[in-house]
Amino acid sequence: MSSAGARDAVVLIPAFDEAATVGAVVAVARAAGIGPVVVVDDGSGDGTAEVAAAAGAEVVRLASNVGKGGAVAAGARARREAVVVLIDADLTGLRPQHVRALAEPVLAGHTEMTRGVFAGGRWRTTLAQRALPVLNGQRALARTDLLSVEGLDASRYGVEIAISEHAHRQGWRTLDVPLPGVSQVMKEEKRGTLRGTAIRLRMYGEILLEFLRRHWSGTAGRRPPPPAQEPGARSPRRDAEG
Repeated sequence: MSSAGARDAVVLIPAFDEAATVGAVVAVARAAGIGPVVVVDDGSGDGTAEVAAAAGAEVVRLASNVGKGGAVAAGARARREAVVVLIDADLTGLRPQHVRALAEPVLAGHTEMTRGVFAGGRWRTTLAQRALPVLNGQRALARTDLLSVEGLDASRYGVEIAISEHAHRQGWRTLDVPLPGVSQVMKEEKRGTLRGTAIRLRMYGEILLEFLRRHWSGTAGRRPPPPAQEPGARSPRRDAEG
């Protein structure tokens, strides 16, 4: 990848109470060398922001928890790079080449969005990814495309559904990228069995709500107008074409 391409991407990591893992994820993302690494601290109370900053990330602090979708939107609005690479803060087994593999097809203009798919890691997370790859949080896409997703701010844990449904309606080219050896720390492991299970159930509820909202509201068959181009903003597809 050329240095010009690298300067046109940002790695965005939404995080809520992920102090135990965010530092390692930031270190890998920085080693990928595709651009700045930004952690959006979604109202954490465990020192997530401090750990992320110590690992070399730029940190966007939100005063209160707005949910994953709101954190993604806030982070994207705070940047001007053409391409956003979304990475979860609780990954294990992540390598710099995984981050580059997500970014490069979008930077080169070969596809509108990449979507990471776990492979060969822990069987539970790999099986979940294969059953519902639409829920994978590891993606790359144009920043303007991301911000054009209707209801992004309010989507919370349904953010991946919101992005995937929008991509389908808009006819984006989507490329699945294998991420061998990558997995996630499960919520029950991070928060304890009772609290982790409660969080998981809430997550599933928000995902289901987002799915139903998009299909019952009639947005599934409607194509919204393209977002207004910001002054000085560039399309990664046009850049790739010269």
